[in-house]
Amino acid sequence: MRPSGQELIAEATAVLRGNDVGEYTKPSPRLYPHQWNWDSAFIAIGLARVDWDRTVRELDALVAGQWTDGMIPHIRYNPAVADYHPGPEWWPSPRVKRAGEVTSGISQPPLLPTAVLLAGSVQPDPLVRLAWWRRLYEPLRDFLLYFVRHRTLPGSPLIAVIHPWESGLDNSPRWDYATRAGLQPSKPYRRVDDAIVGADQRPRKADYDLYMFLVEQIASSGYEMSSYLPGAPFAVYDALFNAVWFRAAHDLNLMAEALGRPPALSPVDLEAFRDAYGEALWYEPSGLFRDFDLRARSQIPVDTVAGLAAIYGGLVDAGRAVTMLERYMGRCEGCRLVPSVAADEPGFDPRRYWRGPVWMNTNWLLIRGLESLGLATEAARLADSTLDLTRAGLHEYYDPLTGEGLGGPCFSWTAALTIDLVSRFS
Repeated sequence: MRPSGQELIAEATAVLRGNDVGEYTKPSPRLYPHQWNWDSAFIAIGLARVDWDRTVRELDALVAGQWTDGMIPHIRYNPAVADYHPGPEWWPSPRVKRAGEVTSGISQPPLLPTAVLLAGSVQPDPLVRLAWWRRLYEPLRDFLLYFVRHRTLPGSPLIAVIHPWESGLDNSPRWDYATRAGLQPSKPYRRVDDAIVGADQRPRKADYDLYMFLVEQIASSGYEMSSYLPGAPFAVYDALFNAVWFRAAHDLNLMAEALGRPPALSPVDLEAFRDAYGEALWYEPSGLFRDFDLRARSQIPVDTVAGLAAIYGGLVDAGRAVTMLERYMGRCEGCRLVPSVAADEPGFDPRRYWRGPVWMNTNWLLIRGLESLGLATEAARLADSTLDLTRAGLHEYYDPLTGEGLGGPCFSWTAALTIDLVSRFS
């Protein structure tokens, strides 16, 4: 039996308290000890419903790691944490605004502006809400414009990711074409993740070889995207990343309107972005969006939950959203929903990280997207099945065939998004 709504909120709040290290919340007790970009954004969305002031500290800490070019990195390292590998030594000379900050040199899906909008919206005092938005507005604007200025190539407004970690879906079968190249870093590296969680649930060695090779390449470029991006060994228009950016741009414009400012992103430019997204990424035979490999100049022929992210981004209408979701679910018959990889894909693995398990955060994105499109019944149905996953505990991810909780236990974004879903659907 699933715990009651109040029991779930109490359990989830206890997880967030247990992972609280002061200015940020660890994603999990042991597996991820630093501050991760979109983790903190997801955490803030639920945390705001139980401790709004703590949410402000969470996101202030994340923004403190911003670079001079506007990027907010995917990891903000805690110098007090020892024995985490691979660590900040792989990212020399980060271009941080605030002296003493230690970060990685890449980013993650820019959920942060949306998280600030949503967290602010549950603050009952409009003066407090607007003061917070006003304080964070320029860092958020610069974060989104970083991608426009440094991660686009001539001929398209779409944003290129340069590392699988930037996609948020690290070892997705979408990236197997790059893993198969057998690229190796020049120096040895250590891992600790597969000593904490079963190796069958984590990325493979071949995945990590690619990751660390790319880290070396990016760091050796001095993070100069104007010279690095045109010849980058990994450069992709990721369907999920671009959908999250598009939603964030609209949400930042809503914040600008509330503050009496002009739009941060031009509506004309956003319409051009929407058109480019559909033209480059839509794949009619599967009824989904696919990622685009900039090196091969072709779509990547793998269907995953990323292909549904346009629903969250508001890049499709309600009719297409329903059809996309139904077709994907039809390929996942007998699974808990929504598997991170279509179950009939050759790369599907129900236990290994982003190769098949169900994740609370991607389900949440779809639920929010369905709501925004006026599909309240479909959103409520998916919210209910998502909360059913918590019968196994608040885990990092779940086996879509059995419902078993996998990965890190007491996982912060699972807890936070549980609070959000219970608050809105119970």
